[in-house]
Amino acid sequence: MQSKPEIIPLLLLKGRTSLRREYSKKQLAAISKDLRKKNFEKLYIMDLDGLERNKPQLDIVLSLCDDFSIYYEAGPRKGANIIDLIIAGAEVAYMNTASLSALHELEIALSFTEGVGLKIDWNDGIIGDGEGIIDSSIEKIMTQAYDFGIREFVIPVETFNIAFNALRDKDCKIRAIADRYGDEKKYDTRFSSLIVNYELLLKEVENA
Repeated sequence: MQSKPEIIPLLLLKGRTSLRREYSKKQLAAISKDLRKKNFEKLYIMDLDGLERNKPQLDIVLSLCDDFSIYYEAGPRKGANIIDLIIAGAEVAYMNTASLSALHELEIALSFTEGVGLKIDWNDGIIGDGEGIIDSSIEKIMTQAYDFGIREFVIPVETFNIAFNALRDKDCKIRAIADRYGDEKKYDTRFSSLIVNYELLLKEVENA
């Protein structure tokens, strides 16, 4: 019988304005309590304000990093910007293909910290127009990133076979993210972990 991979809850951040916080301190405390009650020790934060507006919600990471190991995706374009994510409390800070100005920025980021990962953005093809990314392939991007020194990868479930074969027998972690409906039910022993929206996870427990 196929065993399940480690599950990491996903927290989406989007919509903060000067007048409204994404989550109040009370809401964050409740989320943290619920997840810790279910014995989750890691949390993947996808900061859409950082990805889409270059305004990452670093204070949210700071609020949660004492309770969880934080894997943080906030869309820095340049490698030098990675340090802000690490200082905020991220154990691994992910750069992503949609935001990177050039693939070699990964090497620059690694000169500041070892805690750098790469997230592959995908929609029937690689999303991203940076140097070394546009018109490239998953295999080529992941192999080059590995050669730079990246050992942490996040990829959509639907691309896992391609990604796994690209780095077969390499010493790295390939985490799959369930970004389409139904993908949260797909398990593969080759996943280092499966990242699933935390609301779905809590709902599954309630319905169990």
